[in-house]
Amino acid sequence: MNDILDLKKAIEKGNRARGLAYIKDKPEMRSGKRNDYMNGFFHLKEKDYPFKVWESDVYDIILEYGTGIYVVETVGSEFHGAYLTVTDVDIYPGTTITQDDFLAGIPRYKLEEMLADVAAELTQRGTSEKCWKLVDYTLRHEDLEDRFMVEGAAIKHHDNIVGGLANHTIKMLRILSALLDNNPSLVESADLLTYSIIMHDIGKVFEYRDLATSEYWYANHRVRGIEFLSHLKDKVISCYDEEFYRQVQSVIAGHHGAYGDRPTTVAATIVHYIDVLESQTTELISQQQAAPSDRLRHPDFGFLQMIPLTDEIDEVAAKEE
Repeated sequence: MNDILDLKKAIEKGNRARGLAYIKDKPEMRSGKRNDYMNGFFHLKEKDYPFKVWESDVYDIILEYGTGIYVVETVGSEFHGAYLTVTDVDIYPGTTITQDDFLAGIPRYKLEEMLADVAAELTQRGTSEKCWKLVDYTLRHEDLEDRFMVEGAAIKHHDNIVGGLANHTIKMLRILSALLDNNPSLVESADLLTYSIIMHDIGKVFEYRDLATSEYWYANHRVRGIEFLSHLKDKVISCYDEEFYRQVQSVIAGHHGAYGDRPTTVAATIVHYIDVLESQTTELISQQQAAPSDRLRHPDFGFLQMIPLTDEIDEVAAKEE
């Protein structure tokens, strides 16, 4: 019987393992000093584990069948970071294990509870009932196909899970709540900042499809988000005014900071900072949980010593007792 490979253990240097692994995204072929080789990722429960295939008779099978579930044999390796060397591979012939067994996710009811909790908190901080009615109208819009609560926030990085888009957005709203508490002068713009956070990544509903790129992925989520917002123009302006509408546009366009259109408003800059803090913290935690040693290699800062983390399963169990 084939079991899902414990990738966190398998990637430890020198470990040999055999089991089922899921390739969610098409691997790349690269040119080495001697021969071509394959570079890709196995995906398991929100995390991506890098692998390399050096032998053509092994990677030819993956090239033929593409993404999906495979029976693999691996060896834990390390060079500029840990990775898996795939020594043998075959397409998974069974039906008992499916793609869903490899994907992490947050139940919809849980996301709805989390959104209701942060909405109550933000209401106390100054966000109006009018804003929450506009949020509800937006999330129920037919163009979203009821996918805001199920799509991921990313494919390979933070919150790349079922429900990740909503989870990322809710966490940003929690940070906004703290900012409003710390900066009373922002209360005047509580509606604008709240609605802008709801909208900042909403284009990912169109950029992604089931944690993979959609057909028109190259029209990125900022473009698609502004396009979606245009369908709400009359509603937004009737609730507020054109200034509010244009401010929300600016947030969608500029929330990536230096990695996209630069922010042109204070609102876009604030949402950018909230976005970076939330996404990078989540990413660091995920990377630490997947790291095979007590040090984490950061692309900007080199090796980082890890910190203690609470096990999420234990934390949930403790809350339920």
